[in-house]
Amino acid sequence: MAVILNTHTFGCGPSLSLIHGWGAQNSVWQDWAQAELAADFTVTLIELPGFGDSPKIEAVAGEAINEAWLAALAAALPPKTHLLGWSLGGLMAQQLALRLPQQVQSLICLATTPRFVQAQGWSWAVSPALMADFMKALGVDSVALVQRFWKIQLQGGDGARQLIKHLTAHLKDKKIPTFAALLQGLELLRDIDMRDQLAQIQQPTLWLFGEKDPLIPPDLARTLAQLQPSAQIQTIQGAAHLPFASHPEQTADLIKGFLFNEAV
Repeated sequence: MAVILNTHTFGCGPSLSLIHGWGAQNSVWQDWAQAELAADFTVTLIELPGFGDSPKIEAVAGEAINEAWLAALAAALPPKTHLLGWSLGGLMAQQLALRLPQQVQSLICLATTPRFVQAQGWSWAVSPALMADFMKALGVDSVALVQRFWKIQLQGGDGARQLIKHLTAHLKDKKIPTFAALLQGLELLRDIDMRDQLAQIQQPTLWLFGEKDPLIPPDLARTLAQLQPSAQIQTIQGAAHLPFASHPEQTADLIKGFLFNEAV
């Protein structure tokens, strides 16, 4: 039986769909999207399987996880849409853009990467040891791990302390992601590798990085220019892994500028 993901649509104008990252849900950027994007776009927020109010995908393993998630996300996408993916959502968005070129009109990759874990010749990512530590910690206390992850994402960025307090309070009463979803998401972050496929993405593409992102070093931008020469790349000074929270207007302005000038 197909999984029907939770979505929330608002605004007016061309379609723009947003896919959030690991440990999050639609509410994490709903206020930002309504304030900064809804006047110009019909925004559709899509919750990943097992996060927020989206049902989980039952036990699958290996590549089947990725295929099941992509099938559910593809079914949730509007018929014609610009697509923005943040963090883990960016990994999924890259694949959707490649697989659905007639449906996805343009691609925006926010604080994300074609590969999240370091490998031979690929140092612009988190260490395998850190990923292994996260997967081990998930089995001990998933709630504590999600809270730890939120703090890590904001470390070093402008206004980090205030943002951590705000997001901690915001998430306090929100639904905790299912254990299966958290585990599947970590496995996707560990395993997906889009480096060799970026050049095949034909849609206009924008990569947005945070200068102080603790998970994705900004030096990745130089390598991305080789992997996807046609893409635009921008770095938001002072931002960590949540540019839309720390630099809401600047993040939105870069997104709107790209879409109005290149894709709409």
